[in-house]
Amino acid sequence: MARRLANKGRRSIPKTTELGRRKYSTNKEKILEYQKRIKDDRYLEFAIDKIASELTHFLLK
Repeated sequence: MARRLANKGRRSIPKTTELGRRKYSTNKEKILEYQKRIKDDRYLEFAIDKIASELTHFLLK
């Protein structure tokens, strides 16, 4: 509960993307940004490795 209250003010801050350093606020812009990322093979490998490591960590607990 305390964590939710501490992060409450941060929700309205627009996020910046790592690739283009553009701010996005709508779901459509987020989808377009992820479509660009998915086209990059290096990002796909990174995402798959990250998901696999998270699943391994979760299953080993």
